Amino acid sequence: MDATRDTSPEQRHATRRAGRSVALALTGALAVVAAACSSGSSSTATTATTPATGKAQPPAVSTSTGLPPIRHVFVIVLENEGYADTFGNPASDPYLATTLAASGAQLSEYHGIGHFSNDNYIALISGQAPNPDNQADCQVFADFPSTATLAPDGQISDSGCVFPSSVPTIADQLDAAHLTWKAYMQDMGNDPTRESAVCGHPAVGTADQTQKAVPGDGYATRHDPFVYFHSIIDDTALCDARVVPLGTTSGALPASAPAGTTGLATDLEKVSTTPNLSFITPNLCADGHDAPCVNQSGAPTAGANIDAFLSTWVPRITQSPAFRSDGLLIVSFDEADVDGPNEDASACCNEQPGPAAALPGLSGPGGGRTGTVLVSPFIKPGTVSVVPYNHFSTLGTIEDLFGLSKLGQAATVSATFGRDVFSGYKAPGAA
Repeated sequence: MDATRDTSPEQRHATRRAGRSVALALTGALAVVAAACSSGSSSTATTATTPATGKAQPPAVSTSTGLPPIRHVFVIVLENEGYADTFGNPASDPYLATTLAASGAQLSEYHGIGHFSNDNYIALISGQAPNPDNQADCQVFADFPSTATLAPDGQISDSGCVFPSSVPTIADQLDAAHLTWKAYMQDMGNDPTRESAVCGHPAVGTADQTQKAVPGDGYATRHDPFVYFHSIIDDTALCDARVVPLGTTSGALPASAPAGTTGLATDLEKVSTTPNLSFITPNLCADGHDAPCVNQSGAPTAGANIDAFLSTWVPRITQSPAFRSDGLLIVSFDEADVDGPNEDASACCNEQPGPAAALPGLSGPGGGRTGTVLVSPFIKPGTVSVVPYNHFSTLGTIEDLFGLSKLGQAATVSATFGRDVFSGYKAPGAA
């Protein structure tokens, strides 16, 4: 549940200006050390590289053995529903809980890593643990203090929202490995008075005006993790090209989108234009956050809104040339819903609190049990896994698939997706 739903926590932010005190290359090296010490790691580090841009990058590693040759990953993140309300109640969302689950693997013991939303999105691309500011959904788009430092495990000290360039993301890793990524944000730029149509975010140090949907625009900055990292937003050309509107199924984009910008429908047309990693965020209606939604008549439910989005976009993804060749679709929820004293803050997978927050889940160790569905040509339809996983597991798996070092808690998570998930794949030479 987001901080703006039911109750609004006090703003914890003061305007901060962050320095860049630790080199990104050092962070990457530390992540490799942590990964090597993790019992679940099966990758070997190689030498870090520094592209022509001069920006230090985390080192890449060799691809883990036993995983299928997936080269295109699609991630869709939904909002605020616990397992009992979705997969446990398929009448509420039959496309997700029945049709989609039957098409791939249902991870019945999948967990969020915190409450409210933003910390979960941040974890998915960086391995960073929650801190008080992003637990409160970053009401102010504030930097970390200039005194913030990185621990040997890659976790940043103190509390803040916009991470300094010393904190790497999977986007930085993919760039260093000469692989591609894009974030597709539904409704971003529909109201250009709120946010830009590309790389949309508030000015650093200002209040976030996208905490609630407005007519015609349900984009929420807090659900767009890429704009919370200076390593991305400080490179204007990069951010404008990679953090883009989702667009319509016909490829139409907001009128304010720069020439040459393409949305998901257009990029899916060819393998060559489909990113290696596509991160897809629905608007505040389609992700299940708001029900009823702005300008929505009747009495719609969160499940119905989720199903409408998924039934529209999932077939376009799974029928695309890139997915059919070597794709993986991950459909997940950020966290279980928060219902007063009944908040599900359960955790799994060796999740650890970060330096700045005593409890990732505010009232408990994690973000609760949500469940997740994975679909791929390498997954046997109807697979059900009861192995515990969380968002750090997702990040670590994507990094394994692309031969990247593991960032933050992706290096220490107890399990990444394995043969229980990729049941339709037999590695060459395997018994």
